[in-house]
Amino acid sequence: MKEKVLYISDRPSMGADMLMRKLGDTFEITKLRSGDEVDFTPKIVLVNLAGLESFERVNSFKGAKIFLLGTQAEIDAAKDNIKGADSFVRPFNAGEILEKLTGLSKSDTEAQKTILLVDDDAVMIRTLREGLLSTTYKVIPANGGANALKILERAKPDLILLDYEMPEMNGPQVLEKIKANPKTADIPVMFLTAKTDVQLEGHMLKTLPLKEIKAIIKKILEG
Repeated sequence: MKEKVLYISDRPSMGADMLMRKLGDTFEITKLRSGDEVDFTPKIVLVNLAGLESFERVNSFKGAKIFLLGTQAEIDAAKDNIKGADSFVRPFNAGEILEKLTGLSKSDTEAQKTILLVDDDAVMIRTLREGLLSTTYKVIPANGGANALKILERAKPDLILLDYEMPEMNGPQVLEKIKANPKTADIPVMFLTAKTDVQLEGHMLKTLPLKEIKAIIKKILEG
């Protein structure tokens, strides 16, 4: 069941309303005006400051995490009325906001799961990190094999997603070094590849729908 998020808005706002549609894939968004009654106790409240008529309802949510949505000027003015609120400045970064909110809602067990994502393609890293993985897991990006090995000197992730074809040091070469190190040898590794004809055990196509990729990762991490 999706986590409920309360969205307070007194007038249409293209940027904030588009953001809510994106967040709706992960959360159950309940939209109300600032004067409306609320029939549940929200844990997360998003407040669209554009045209907001009243702060009274917002201040009644004791214990909820409140995020203000607006321009920097709107946020600076509102913080005098809403103490302790966090904020997201327009234009909104949906991936960053989604990561922040899911970090608040996920369980302690989920929060402990870390994935090292190794790929020389910045677009691929951003797609997986913002569009999927960071909604459930902590994702550490590495833009190549050498960078990944440096990260593994100080961190031990629960899973490594490793691009098969990379310049300088390819996936199999990185895997060889991972398995040769007693400190990292037991970390599960899944190859990422864009080629459909590659003959690999333990690989995942980059072209799979994000929902399928997430299901595969969940199965690995659950043993």
